[in-house]
Amino acid sequence: MLLAGILKPLQACQQHWLGLLHTAQQNSTAAAAAAAAALGRRNVWNEHMEQSEARKADSFYDSTVEKYAVMPVETLSLEQMLHIGRNVASDPSKVVQSAHFVQQELPKRLARRLLDLQLLPHLVVSNPHIKRVYNAYFHAFETLRAYPPVKTVADNAAFCVLLRRLVDEHGPLLDLLARGLVEVRAKRLVGPALDLDRFLDAMLRSRISRRVIAEQHLHIANARPGYIGSIATALDVADAVDFAGQRAVQVCMEAYGIAPEVVVAGDLSARLPYLPSHLDYMLYELLKNSMRAVVERHRGATYSTRRRIPPIQARVCSGATHLSIRISDQGGGLPMEHLEQVWSYGFTTSASGVPDLEQQQQQQQQQQQQQQHIDEANWAGGSSSSSADSASDPSSAKEATVAAAAAEAAAAAAADAQLRKTANQFGALLANVSDAPRQRYSLAGLGFGLPLSRLHARYFGGDLQLVNLPGYGVDAFLTLRRLDTAGWHEQHDDDVAAAGQAAAIAAAVKVQQQLAQAREPAHLPL
Repeated sequence: MLLAGILKPLQACQQHWLGLLHTAQQNSTAAAAAAAAALGRRNVWNEHMEQSEARKADSFYDSTVEKYAVMPVETLSLEQMLHIGRNVASDPSKVVQSAHFVQQELPKRLARRLLDLQLLPHLVVSNPHIKRVYNAYFHAFETLRAYPPVKTVADNAAFCVLLRRLVDEHGPLLDLLARGLVEVRAKRLVGPALDLDRFLDAMLRSRISRRVIAEQHLHIANARPGYIGSIATALDVADAVDFAGQRAVQVCMEAYGIAPEVVVAGDLSARLPYLPSHLDYMLYELLKNSMRAVVERHRGATYSTRRRIPPIQARVCSGATHLSIRISDQGGGLPMEHLEQVWSYGFTTSASGVPDLEQQQQQQQQQQQQQQHIDEANWAGGSSSSSADSASDPSSAKEATVAAAAAEAAAAAAADAQLRKTANQFGALLANVSDAPRQRYSLAGLGFGLPLSRLHARYFGGDLQLVNLPGYGVDAFLTLRRLDTAGWHEQHDDDVAAAGQAAAIAAAVKVQQQLAQAREPAHLPL
């Protein structure tokens, strides 16, 4: 009885204090909610999420990408591509079979690249350019995944319209990826810790394979002489070098007002089965680099002594299983410290690379201010000049600007027409292939040309190597494998996916280590 009399007041006291604590918690929660509402923010713990936020949160639990990413892929082989292409005319069902292959393979390969992007550090994925790449890949993945299976030739025609649209939409993504990479690497703390070359190798190798699959299916039903789908059965290599040289000369003339000649020698009758658009990309990038080096080295001496700028020599050498193209220039060679860096994505020796985001915004503001000052000066000059000027139309300056722009556009159109007029047979063939790299008009780009060209060559069983002659020039050896020999097939995408995911995880770990080192306090000696 005595113990019960003691415990009863203690229990009443405990309940009293618990009640006070509960009331205080409710008041604190209400105050926090009121403060958040006053600041226009939502209390994430006690209020319901908006519908858009709920969808974003639910996407974390959506494992569709992971489910497709772990599915085995079928290795692409030339034998398979040629077998279907040769029998389309006699068996239209081969078109439907090809459509099934595209519908099965593209979503799986896109899912693997989406997973690679998800594994990157948050800073990389949050870059607006790379985020656009991710969104475009996800849109294509969802679109292809939801498309009904192709069962007839008529179904395939509608599917090809969709496939062509997706291929065209993904054309600018390479430049977006390059710009995003340059901007991310420009970050002072995290940028130097990022090593994304292996990730980009896997990313871009998969891009090549997807475009090969899509382009082959899009052209498989179009019977063209000398073609099986998008594969040229007997591609004129000397013709291809000459066409890429013409385009490079045009761009060099626009940039510098002068361009070296491209001299093609060797086995001028060499032919091999290959994809024209991929060969054109590699040749154009190599010739473009050589032209810039030659012009920048010899331009001053050429103007002062009126001597002829040295030409670029391209020699074609044909073998039983491989064909090699040597492109030699006299551009002074590469600094020895740059010999390995040129194979790194985003590295460029040009001063016209993409600046960091802050510098880019400052330049845009300066350009806008300069343009505003020019416009004000033009209008002020037109109103305060002589009586003859004041009697004229006050919009004369604006009309002169429009006329100058029209003249510049006309000159560019004339140059393009002249290029098409003088284009050889390879140019005519390439015009029929929508995968042709038409977007490359600058002489020095974003540092993707050399590593991506080597990736193209290696994807098809060849290689690209540079021999540096310091003080003289560079010899580029482009080796192409004859795709009709030894049964070419792509590198298995399982290995590519593993390499890309491992590289993405390694990049994230390295960034975390770099940040941890930066946060450690400095130890001062006592």
